[in-house]
Amino acid sequence: MRNLLLVLMFGTVSMVACAHEPGATQDNISVVGVGEIEAEPDRAVLNVSIHALQPDLAAAKTLADQRYADVLEVILASGIDKKSVKATQISAQPEYEYRSGKRIYKGERVSRSLAIIIDDLQKVSSLLQALVDNRVSTIDGISTGFKDPKKLQREALAAAADDASDKAKFLAERLGRSLGSAYQISEGNNGAPPVYRREAAMAKTMTADAAPPEMFGTQKIRATVSVSFNLL
Repeated sequence: MRNLLLVLMFGTVSMVACAHEPGATQDNISVVGVGEIEAEPDRAVLNVSIHALQPDLAAAKTLADQRYADVLEVILASGIDKKSVKATQISAQPEYEYRSGKRIYKGERVSRSLAIIIDDLQKVSSLLQALVDNRVSTIDGISTGFKDPKKLQREALAAAADDASDKAKFLAERLGRSLGSAYQISEGNNGAPPVYRREAAMAKTMTADAAPPEMFGTQKIRATVSVSFNLL
């Protein structure tokens, strides 16, 4: 019985020893790699609104719907697919003004809002002008981003991994050691690529002159990765 207990104890110790992580039984080094790429946006989202003020709600709704149809026709005529146009909000509320301290009822205001996805940024300027010329009430803002943000994020992540490897190799060689394999890798909380949003502009302040091209510049996509390497 005693010999049997010794065998069982030896077997248990061996199993625990084999269960250690590779990096926990030898010297190691941990670094943070940073990757950043710069790309021109290839998608824009334009937000516009149509308003109508009439003495009663039914008339305001009818006028807003007519203006909405006109604006939608302009959007589709510019080459935007109807799948890229989304109705985002419709609202109705009474409107008042104050005269000599008294609240005066002006009528009912109906508002309809649209989000337009534009994948050809060269169309943005001409579409903006066409909307202004065709009864859009306000331009609520425009944001730019990317059709395939995951691809760009992976490129930044690859650059971060390369940066981590270069840093670890440099430090190891600088300190007279050789770099072994990576045994622990974790991605930083980078989130989605940033979206750039321009300030809203009132449509009535825009003139009927030919619109200049919109300049969207570039955006940066950043990724970080933490890596631990064995040292040889």
